[in-house]
Amino acid sequence: MKKWFIAALFTCGFAHADMLDALKAYENKDFAQAQQQFSALLPLGNELAAFNLGAMAYQGEGQAPNLTEALAYFMLAADLKHTQANDLLQKLLQNATEQQVEQAHQRFEQLKQGVVIVATDLDKPRSDSLPQPIRRVNPDYPAEAARSGQFGYVKLRYLVDEQGQVTAVDTIDAYPQRVFEKASIRAIKRWRYEPSGQKHLMTVRLDYSLGVGVNISAVEQTVAEHNLWTYAIAGSPQHQLALGMLLSLVDIQSGNGFRYNPELPLTAAADFSIFKKRADLKPTFDGFWGFAEVRVNQDGVITEELKTEFEARSEVTSLVGLTLTGKIETEVYRLHRRSDLQNRGVSVTPAVEASRTMSGLYWWEQSAKNGNVHAQRIMAAYDRQWEDYLLAQQDAEVLAWAGSRLILEGERERGMQFLEQAIAQNYKPAAEMKKQFM
Repeated sequence: MKKWFIAALFTCGFAHADMLDALKAYENKDFAQAQQQFSALLPLGNELAAFNLGAMAYQGEGQAPNLTEALAYFMLAADLKHTQANDLLQKLLQNATEQQVEQAHQRFEQLKQGVVIVATDLDKPRSDSLPQPIRRVNPDYPAEAARSGQFGYVKLRYLVDEQGQVTAVDTIDAYPQRVFEKASIRAIKRWRYEPSGQKHLMTVRLDYSLGVGVNISAVEQTVAEHNLWTYAIAGSPQHQLALGMLLSLVDIQSGNGFRYNPELPLTAAADFSIFKKRADLKPTFDGFWGFAEVRVNQDGVITEELKTEFEARSEVTSLVGLTLTGKIETEVYRLHRRSDLQNRGVSVTPAVEASRTMSGLYWWEQSAKNGNVHAQRIMAAYDRQWEDYLLAQQDAEVLAWAGSRLILEGERERGMQFLEQAIAQNYKPAAEMKKQFM
């Protein structure tokens, strides 16, 4: 029978088990090791691991052929949205007895209970009330990075105390790594916010580029030179992580909004044309506060609200029938005006529909599901499921920031326990966080 495994490129070594290690073990016919590592990826909702375990069970690789077990794994792979699993499952079901199908369903339910990461909508506007910045210091552009023309970004999280002082800072992700992080942390520590009488956990992203934004062609060239797209498609977690960072960079720098439609097929090649800047529009109305995604006609009239989240202070509670002015270049636009940016008006940006494969978050998620710890930590900042998973792994970074959040939410005892555990693992920001909560 045809082998169903995705071909992988084994170009890098990793200190921990991941999808490439599992595929390499399979290619070397070390089926026991391959089975162990595929199984370790199942809790992460890894559809390819489930699919491959089904193929091994069916083909009798490292075990006696077992149609019931194969059916259960293919059921799980289909449930996790593997593109080929359902078609193959239907073919195999034709050769299974009623007893085998019943046993397979029971085994599938057992396997499904072990999956701790499930697909979720991460594209949600932030609506929490945060203190207002009263001083922001721009980071120094590292001299070596400036000389070599390097561009990039750093996303950080930090703790602001009751007086508006920034106390503890760390990075969530950065591209390239170990270039802009120190300058970013030094700058953030000098930021000041309006005193609120409360502590706040906050995030910010600092972009670094020389001239007018990041050159999209330079990003495209970087992807090509390092074969990032090829290796990411092949399943390399490290390349998926790097590709996610670059796509995240150009996503923000392009100035467009993006709608990564899960109904669109995954693209086999990168399409950087989506990042071409389109014209922003302007509202002809006042009083809007919040976030909205709307459909407009060629005259700029809003005909439909696709997503809306009005802040309590918003005088506008319906956008249908209102008008946006400017050059209409797409059907969908995003309106955004937050209370923590009171001096800014309503921003209206084009919402370009694209495949998920052009989203940095998509590749971070693939990298995380394929076992990359750095990507898992990034995902933990967006998705509570990944936070819970890494808390179970006693990850010091996640323990510290989750601990601080829990204390702010009123779960002081549990939060302090997390901070103590992070300190015991020598995660430096944890000690500063604990000091703030004493």
